[in-house]
Amino acid sequence: MLLERLEGYYSYFSQRRAGWFILFSALFLIGLGVIVLASASLSFIGREDYFLKQLLWCAVGIPFFLAGCLVDLAFLKKHCTLLLTFFVLALIAVLVPGVGKLVNGSRRWIYLGGFNVQVSEFAKIATIIWLARYLEQNASLMGEFRRGFFIPLFVAGSICALILLEPDYGTAMLMGVVAATLLFLAGSRLSHLAAAVTVAVVGISILIYLNPTRMRRIVAFLDVENNKLEGAYQLWQGMLGFVSGGLFGRGIGQGRQQLVYLPEAHTDFIFPIFSEEFGSVAAICVLLVYVLLFLISVQCARKLSDDFSKFLSYGISLTIACQVLINVGVVAGLLPTKGMVLPFISYGGSNLVLVFFMIGLLLNCFSSAERGE
Repeated sequence: MLLERLEGYYSYFSQRRAGWFILFSALFLIGLGVIVLASASLSFIGREDYFLKQLLWCAVGIPFFLAGCLVDLAFLKKHCTLLLTFFVLALIAVLVPGVGKLVNGSRRWIYLGGFNVQVSEFAKIATIIWLARYLEQNASLMGEFRRGFFIPLFVAGSICALILLEPDYGTAMLMGVVAATLLFLAGSRLSHLAAAVTVAVVGISILIYLNPTRMRRIVAFLDVENNKLEGAYQLWQGMLGFVSGGLFGRGIGQGRQQLVYLPEAHTDFIFPIFSEEFGSVAAICVLLVYVLLFLISVQCARKLSDDFSKFLSYGISLTIACQVLINVGVVAGLLPTKGMVLPFISYGGSNLVLVFFMIGLLLNCFSSAERGE
């Protein structure tokens, strides 16, 4: 069985340039992230070396990449409900004091085997796998309200609600967007989806209004310059990083923002650090790599005859693309500040391991056609 799968990959990569592009794009972005973190870690001398930690997470991610490549898609389909149930229980456990780790007012992590694991990251892929299976099974019923809209949205919405309780508004909204888009692609009625999106937007708006911390972020976002020393400090410093780098940057290790001025330079705001040191031309090139990665992945997914593989590929591609849009939108001042890492590049063990697994799973879906699965 393993030999057949390896032969399928050999056949796929020998005939498909798209597979090579996806693989090397992911490796290029991960390598770029390691280089930038080596520079960003200068601000953490004497405390933590995020460069070495990221290398460790890369080593942890390799088995997950191989697992994504080699897992039997039929096995994944068969046990998707069990997998989703496990992560629902894990999301509930995160909310329990003493089990979930409290950081900056949010319970998102469980300390497991020497690592802090962000459960919501892995709940994303479990939800996508379940949705892909559900949409395949109910392809002819997607025009109905109950089977084609309410049931899948209720399941995805329940996951989002648990993540909102952490609270993690960004991940919840990301999952909501991906789930709604998959339902739309599967044939759910636009009127149903529009009503659901309206209710979700109103609900999120009310939650933000009732939360003073998040309301201050909105106010600061609307008037960055007048709040640059308080609520919009991080955003203002990030924007200065973009400006100070110019077209071709200051050079690796020569950036100033990560030394003192920019908090979270290694996670949410790593893109301004990259732009300051490598320049806006290089930053635009990186964004183009993300765009091409998304377009090629979607194009490959469209050609798949198996609906499960198709929707799974769509879900993975959308998750990565939406996360990039949110991160870049935030650091560029186009969206309110929200903790969302840049895939492949930002420091963050759970997310890095997840993208390793998702890229492996994406290639698995595309090569499955070569194996006749």
